[in-house]
Amino acid sequence: MIRAIIIDDESRARSALKQEITLNCPEVMIVGEADSVQSSVELIKKVVPELIFLDIQLSDGLGFHILEKVGNEDYQIIFTTAYSEYAIKAFKTNALDYLLKPIDSEELIAAVAKVSQKKTEEASIGQVPQNVADLNIVQQKKIILHTSDGLFVIQIADIIRCNSYGNYSFVYLKDGNKILLAKILKEIEESLKPFGFERVHHSHLINLNHVKSFRHKDGGLVVMSDLSEVPVSLRKKGAFLDQLEKLNNV
Repeated sequence: MIRAIIIDDESRARSALKQEITLNCPEVMIVGEADSVQSSVELIKKVVPELIFLDIQLSDGLGFHILEKVGNEDYQIIFTTAYSEYAIKAFKTNALDYLLKPIDSEELIAAVAKVSQKKTEEASIGQVPQNVADLNIVQQKKIILHTSDGLFVIQIADIIRCNSYGNYSFVYLKDGNKILLAKILKEIEESLKPFGFERVHHSHLINLNHVKSFRHKDGGLVVMSDLSEVPVSLRKKGAFLDQLEKLNNV
């Protein structure tokens, strides 16, 4: 099942969309509804949905303001709106789809299918190597990083960590250099996840092979091989520690 919430300030619109989802998308389970920016932020933090059906114009602001507060990297976003002029901005937020009201059933089905396909792809490529030996072998591969200055061919094992910087991301290398990419962190995560990288925070992606220690400080703190300290969010702490345990199976 895909855990989803509906954000719209019109109760009729929420009811209509919920009915369309029930009739046409049985794989979607609605776990909450919200009608404002503030209530939406609270709901997202509470239920942590996989999918958000998001209206753009709300009573106390725009749907984009919600994403600014909670980020949109951990959720799939399908915009549902009566205003077509926001489409370009919506897709710049990495939205999966943009549906105009009244919602067309076939377009809704197609949009939800994209969510299911993305979940399947992430499940198939997101397997971390099961031990240190396998991880070392996998990380001998190279990756090409495109920047405004040109491109860099980098050995994956040389990447210590990455962190988000607005719509850009920094990649930190073991030689002390860092590279600025015009990509959000989620895009980099999709490329590096199969090679032993773990998202430990909405702003941080780390190479498990460069973890030096973990401290139960301020919720969680990882010390990397370059002695940099990376915060671990409470929501991602369990998954991160599970992946570290897997690497002990040598």
